[in-house]
Amino acid sequence: MPEIIGQYVDQIMTTELRPLGNMPRGVAHQLYEAVRRHTGKPLSTAMAQAIVNRVEPGDRVVILCGAGGPPSLPTGEIDGLLGAVALARILTLGLGAEVHLASVERFLGPLAEVVRAGELNVRLGEDDHRPGTVTLHVSPQDDDAGRDFSRAILDDLRPCLVLAIELLAPNRAGVIHGATGNPWHDVHFDSAALFERAHAQGVLTCGIGDAGNEAGFGAIPEVAAIQPAGGTCRCPCGAGMAAAVTTDHVLTAAISDWGGYAVTALIAYLVERPDLIADADYVENLLRAAVRAGVVCGWHARPTLSDDGVPLDAQRAAATLIRTAVTQALTRAPSPSH
Repeated sequence: MPEIIGQYVDQIMTTELRPLGNMPRGVAHQLYEAVRRHTGKPLSTAMAQAIVNRVEPGDRVVILCGAGGPPSLPTGEIDGLLGAVALARILTLGLGAEVHLASVERFLGPLAEVVRAGELNVRLGEDDHRPGTVTLHVSPQDDDAGRDFSRAILDDLRPCLVLAIELLAPNRAGVIHGATGNPWHDVHFDSAALFERAHAQGVLTCGIGDAGNEAGFGAIPEVAAIQPAGGTCRCPCGAGMAAAVTTDHVLTAAISDWGGYAVTALIAYLVERPDLIADADYVENLLRAAVRAGVVCGWHARPTLSDDGVPLDAQRAAATLIRTAVTQALTRAPSPSH
């Protein structure tokens, strides 16, 4: 049954609803098919099962997020923050994990607001043991500092899971790019060292993205051919926007946040906690909090109630469909007319 549910959830999360513009249309299903060939089962099911099988009560989990920066998105974009918090809630309240969220400094204020809107507490210090509390960390933009951070967070926390959502990652030349091939390295955290060390330490790693330039897609070489800028970028490195950072499990969705909601829903199914699925009202609360905190829609580059160019009503609809796919599967109601 988990694979049946995951199949339909995957179909919902990969539906392209962005406006027509300078981003390629029709690649979501191509990226999905490429990842699915490597995974062999519905992506939401595979990632959720891996997480549930690994994470035990009291285990520590690191979630990394935060994309977009100067000059076009100086305050950063919404996508990734909402899915990260939805996942943090079910990992904290559903699996009993100690969750640590990490992002570059410009996201820390907005992320704290989204965490609170997501029904969780932000840890205020070492003595803060309130229920449903997550810890925020600054992941440095400087490469040397980033390597030190990667070493420290793995050695100090000893997490069982490191998960990235909409976390832009370097290509084979070591340069981070946006989806259309513009260089964006200096204003993002380079996660290559973190994932390399996590692999070496046997930590479960997961990556969620929507374009192929995010952490995890290094395992999917087809990105270079699917995305117009996948193999050749717009900067001197010439190595394309396709990320080279690999994870044990990778999930691609039309919007990264939708991927986060999908994995959240499948975890909820597996542990029978439908109350922790990101439903329409929950998603709207997260989105409104993000906009109030100053991050913007990554498509419109304005503080609109949309995520990656898809308006609020469609965000609510997608969340409703994903939730319904799970709640109906947990409801026994034989039809008296059949």
